[in-house]
Amino acid sequence: MDVRKILTVPGFPRRLLSRAAGGLGRLPVPRLLRRPLWRFVARRLGVELGQVPGDLRDYRNFLALFTRPLPEGARPLPSGRSWLAPADGTVVVNTRVTAEGTWMIKGTPYTTAELVPGSDTRLLSGYRAVQIYLAPHNYHRFHAPCDLEILSAVTEPGDLQPVDPGLVRRSMRVLRTNKRILLHCQASDGTPFSMLYVGALNVGGMRFHHDPTLGRRPFLNGRRVYEPSRPVARGAEIGCFEFGSTVVLFAPSQHSLLVQEGEACRAREALLAGPLEEQN
Repeated sequence: MDVRKILTVPGFPRRLLSRAAGGLGRLPVPRLLRRPLWRFVARRLGVELGQVPGDLRDYRNFLALFTRPLPEGARPLPSGRSWLAPADGTVVVNTRVTAEGTWMIKGTPYTTAELVPGSDTRLLSGYRAVQIYLAPHNYHRFHAPCDLEILSAVTEPGDLQPVDPGLVRRSMRVLRTNKRILLHCQASDGTPFSMLYVGALNVGGMRFHHDPTLGRRPFLNGRRVYEPSRPVARGAEIGCFEFGSTVVLFAPSQHSLLVQEGEACRAREALLAGPLEEQN
């Protein structure tokens, strides 16, 4: 039996545990101890030290290491009209909205109104949902899949159930019941799409560059409309998770997935073919 399943039991103090983990992650580490400690952490979690920029001694705490930027000049953007992966991780789901306005994600049914609140459900016919799970060793910043404008944000407080695919059960409905932030966006060609950021155990914090207060306490049900909209260039940083979680990209139907379910993807690398590339 996987002992981690105790974390999913109703009544388990997940918020308290997550708050304690966040506090520990922010504790400063003496500079002399940082290099050996972060090397040990990297070995235990599988973090690629070659992808950690700068001197390890400059990372003052655990959270700084986990929200690290990419090395300067890393991952040049691919040419063409492909949409990029918004985050590092594993593609665990690639599914489409059905005629009934429902999605089947990891065997769990969701309605469009549940997953993409505040959207015009009529415009989402045929859209695909691509879910990316970020493990603890992954790079934790997320990026723009295309040239876009952020139109609004929906915030919904909730549980902090684990989102590890090995622990998620159908009954947990983590994409609906966990803490969530949904960005409604518009691509440069006017196409509407959305990105859902889901909190998880030890991942109560999400940070966004376009709106520094988004995701911070007090975290309440709400909707923010950005007037004017916030432009973000293809591949640019949008924000970061504190530790790991999951991102769901709701993309237009004319884009085909370039990465198969169960395979890894990396932020700023091609994830979805553009309309013209799909035809060639």
